[in-house]
Amino acid sequence: METAYRVCRCRRRWHGAIAATVLTALCIFTSVSGADAVRYGLCDVRAVYVFDDPRSIDWPAVYYLNDMFGCRVDLITTRERSRTETITRSLEDKELYLNTLHMSEADTAGAAELVAKLFSDRLPDLVIFADNGHDPRLESVKSAILDLSDPAARIFNILKIYRKFNAGQDVAGRQGSIVLNGRELLNRYRDRMALEIPSLLPWFNLKEYRTDRVIRYQPVKTNLPITAGENNLMAGISPFRLTEIIDSLFADGPMKQTFQKQAKKFITYFNASQISVGQRQVAFIIDGYRELMQLTRHKRSVEDIPEYQAYLHRLLHRAERAALGAVGINWDGKIILRDSPHGPRLKFLASVSADGPREVDINSFKFHPYWDTTVVELDSSSVTIAPHQSFTKEFFVEIDRAHLNGKTPDSLEFTVEVAYGQIPLVFTSKLPIWQAPDLNITFVPDFHFVKPFPDLEVDRVVSNLNLKAVIEKPYNYSGVVRLNLQTPRGLFAGAYRKDLQLEKGMLSETVRIPFTISNLFELGIQIQTVELLVDNKLVAADTSRIRIASCSVPDTVKVGFLPDSLGLLEDILRMTGATYRPLTDRSLVTADLDAYNVILIGSASYRNYPSLTLMKGRFEDYLRQGGSLVIFGQPEDWPGDVLPVSFVPTVEVVDQSEITNLISEARVLSRPYAISEKNLLSNFFKKQEVSPAVISPAEKVLITPQQASLLSVSRLGDGQIIFCGLPLLELITRLDIDAIHLFANILNY
Repeated sequence: METAYRVCRCRRRWHGAIAATVLTALCIFTSVSGADAVRYGLCDVRAVYVFDDPRSIDWPAVYYLNDMFGCRVDLITTRERSRTETITRSLEDKELYLNTLHMSEADTAGAAELVAKLFSDRLPDLVIFADNGHDPRLESVKSAILDLSDPAARIFNILKIYRKFNAGQDVAGRQGSIVLNGRELLNRYRDRMALEIPSLLPWFNLKEYRTDRVIRYQPVKTNLPITAGENNLMAGISPFRLTEIIDSLFADGPMKQTFQKQAKKFITYFNASQISVGQRQVAFIIDGYRELMQLTRHKRSVEDIPEYQAYLHRLLHRAERAALGAVGINWDGKIILRDSPHGPRLKFLASVSADGPREVDINSFKFHPYWDTTVVELDSSSVTIAPHQSFTKEFFVEIDRAHLNGKTPDSLEFTVEVAYGQIPLVFTSKLPIWQAPDLNITFVPDFHFVKPFPDLEVDRVVSNLNLKAVIEKPYNYSGVVRLNLQTPRGLFAGAYRKDLQLEKGMLSETVRIPFTISNLFELGIQIQTVELLVDNKLVAADTSRIRIASCSVPDTVKVGFLPDSLGLLEDILRMTGATYRPLTDRSLVTADLDAYNVILIGSASYRNYPSLTLMKGRFEDYLRQGGSLVIFGQPEDWPGDVLPVSFVPTVEVVDQSEITNLISEARVLSRPYAISEKNLLSNFFKKQEVSPAVISPAEKVLITPQQASLLSVSRLGDGQIIFCGLPLLELITRLDIDAIHLFANILNY
């Protein structure tokens, strides 16, 4: 094996791909703030936050646990997919993980399997259920988590389970209730949230995020005694239990004493580093890391306790991260595999920089071929890197083509041994034989309803129906991908591009798929799936729901709308067949409003329409001349004096038994479609948040216990204001048939 290398004085950052036939991998270790990493290193608590709607995540409480105590927080949600799998996004250096469980609605066994796999290494200590919806998939996940508890079989066990209570629910005086100041926590962690959350949820906008002033939690299940003085979610849970775990696992004797001594030294050194600065702080962190490293080397004594081994591995990983952050070592490793006239050639680029207060020694570079037990030492010469300097080496390695056909996930492995003082550190770069590119595909939107099939003696009806799939990709990625669409019975896809050439310089590619419906299409909600393949290997998939539903709006009805914050209005209007047009802020003031029969104001749309506060007089003229103004549920900071009626939004938490119908034969519930009140309100089988409003004057149709309107009509001249505080658009995205009919009734009023 030939090896060539080059030493460079300046540090290099390698971007993009060298002309290669196959693969490029980049492994980057970036330093974390020493103080943050030490705090995470001194906490072994794993918290889980289960949610339905990402807009309602209680981020202040999540960051309270993560920042105040150093807990790892796993956020868990579900998404409708025919393929059962878990997709995880993470901020590993901040101990934040977003886990999306892909599963079908009825797959309770799949939910249990995914949950068990997610917590196979250890159970969480603290679980929070965000009680915001009634998604059957999420209920299956919650049940699976509740069934995990098995104190006799695991080292770690679920200690506490809380449920989040929404605004308006009184938990004062209930035993074990926890109350947090949401606004204060939001202000405290605002900078971190703005910087970090978009990495987990790219659409997140902190300016639009709202939190309750008071955040309330009630215990659902606990394995700890509840005391009267509990004032936080971590009450009774020890943040770091290494010594307690050692004490419970090992019998008294010299081995146990050694383990306890090393564990206590680690804790002492890391605690001391938190009240130290400069070289002294670095020394404490390094000494603590050395003690923990010694503890993890006693492998024979813990071979039969895999959960404890995994626990020590996680502790060592966090401690190493703290050590790297303290000493300022940054490592870049890049592997490029390409063809040459003499066969496959592999180039390994290694770069180490010392950004800390003292020099770093590089002792060796090694190659670990998966097809051989012999480690190939590429270079054993020692090199010292002075503070704030960098060192880069380049290696060429010949590889037999047969070895590129293996199925070993981490087939090409390189290591670099570095020493900081007397502390050895080993960095690894790994490359699988085939690595899936970072591609994603989604249906936009992920729901669709179509008109009923006409009563004709043909098996298909040609129409302008189409699906839209969006492929997201890295800026520098290029290559050919294949689309594979799986449709339900009776739905036929038209001609579309199945093989796509993705080009550099683009972040997304949109594919429109025309389709037709036949009389073989079954009633109810059906599922369709699109798969994205590279080299005939599945790299991404998405599913959407589709059903037949009547939502007839004559083309003579002209609709103008102010988009809601999620863009649902435009998606839904496109499916109704109505003639619609989005309004701009300027057109509110200058356009002829009489051109529209109906004007829709989406939830929170006023934040993008500063001129809305000037519209009271124009709206009054529009209504008196026969126009219809439809307002969906609004946040409490709705600007006053916008409408020619008194309109004050509020928030309540209700279930179906607390929603009262005052006008059973109301036109909005009966024409052109008869709405089943029982079915519509069955979506509120348990308490959830709604956005009613106090409106005067108004004909109230549906009201809350506080006499606020959930559905009302305010007549003015020949026109009317229709208000709907039900989460109507969200219900339509679930393809609720009565919600779709109610939307049509509102447009046709």
